[in-house]
Formats: sequence, structure tokens, C-alpha cells
Amino acid sequence: MRWLVGDIQGCAIEFDRLLREIRYDPAHDELWSLGDLVNRGPDSLEVLRLWRDAGGHGIIGNHDIYALRAYSDRGRRKPDQLDALFRAPDAEELLGLLRELPVLVHLPGQPPARDVWIVHAGLHPHWNDLPAAAAGINAAPHDDVWMTRPEVSFATRVRWCTAEGELVRHAGGHESAPPGALAWDDLYRGETLVVHGHWARRGHYRSRRTMGLDSGCVYGGELTAWSQQEDRIVQVRSTRR
Repeated sequence: MRWLVGDIQGCAIEFDRLLREIRYDPAHDELWSLGDLVNRGPDSLEVLRLWRDAGGHGIIGNHDIYALRAYSDRGRRKPDQLDALFRAPDAEELLGLLRELPVLVHLPGQPPARDVWIVHAGLHPHWNDLPAAAAGINAAPHDDVWMTRPEVSFATRVRWCTAEGELVRHAGGHESAPPGALAWDDLYRGETLVVHGHWARRGHYRSRRTMGLDSGCVYGGELTAWSQQEDRIVQVRSTRR
């Protein structure tokens, strides 16, 4: 069984409960994080250990990038929850696994399950050939410079953009969007389902072409997982309510 999990952000208690709820067995199941394994929650270290021990796969998110650049002393440090991770004896191993994560991945489904593309935030409207885009972005060395490349930043940060693909900084809904701003998925015309995280205010939703799994666990919402084979959602409530 392949499970895709929305933004965990250091919520280790909820992540452990979710793995128990879905009866996750690393010998038979496959786990994919949709990015933002770490940072805002109380225990990023334990989340990464749980994810590693579960044989976890994933894609990189903006908070993962922040953590990696902060550890390398490349980015300006903001208030965060990363000190325990950075001091841990296995920090190099865990952060090394995080650094190798790709940006965009295709996950074929076994019929009747649908194929999906996964990305942390969203797709650029000019990425008409997703296999080529994924190959070009993922293949480059994942150094600190790679993490600041425009295409990496777009895929890990976008919610709103222009029709030309310029990022628009806006966290609200359609009613307050600036002129010319569109939700990135309004511009997606592909037929393959795209599953993403990153948009906690939007919560878990599903449309014909896209599905969001960030339901804001770190803010008191839920931690959401989706089974690709069974097309089934499982959620656990945050302990932070």
C-alpha cells in the first residue's frame, strides 16, 4: 500500500499516531511525505527518525529547505524548532536524507488506481512536459545554491501566481487575491492528478485535477494521509488544539 502524507512539520506525536492508524508496515507499505517534514512543530528530530525508520520517501518542501540552509549557515535564521535536530548525533544522516529529496515525482498507479504527480506546493504554468521538468530539476546536485533556483522555489512555495508564472505573495482566499493573481491549480490543464501540500488554510480538498493534503496539523488541524491504491483518506487530529 502506498501512502502519501501531508505536511508534518515536526508533529511527531500525530505522525506516530497516523502510522499506527493506517497500520503502516515498512515490509509491505510505501510512505511518501509531501514535504515540510520539519520546523514549526515541537519535534522535528523525532519526525525524521520515524520517517527514516519507516523507509520513508518524499519530496522537498520550503521548510525542509529552510532547515538545510540554516544548518549550513547559508540562510537567515528565524524563530524555529530545529535546535534539537541540529544538535543530534544523527543530524548529518537525517539532514543528508532530507537534502536528497526531489522536487517533482511521478507515482504510477496500479489499475484501478490513478497515476499521480506529487509536488510540495504546485506546478509552474509553463511546465507542459512534466517528465522533462522533473528530470531537469531533480538531476542537478542538491546543494544550497540548487535550493534557491527559481524553479525549486516556485515548486516549494507557490499558492498564487500570474498566468505568466510569476509568484504572488498572498495567503488568503479568492475574495482577497490581488488583481491578476490565480491559484496555481487554476492554470493546470494536465489530466494526471497532482497531489500537493503547503496550503494549510485551504486544508484537505479534492478537485478533478488536483488534491491537497496539508490540513494544518501544526496549527491545530489534522494530519492527513491518502492511500493511492484504495483512494482513501485517513486523518488524525492535532494534539495542539
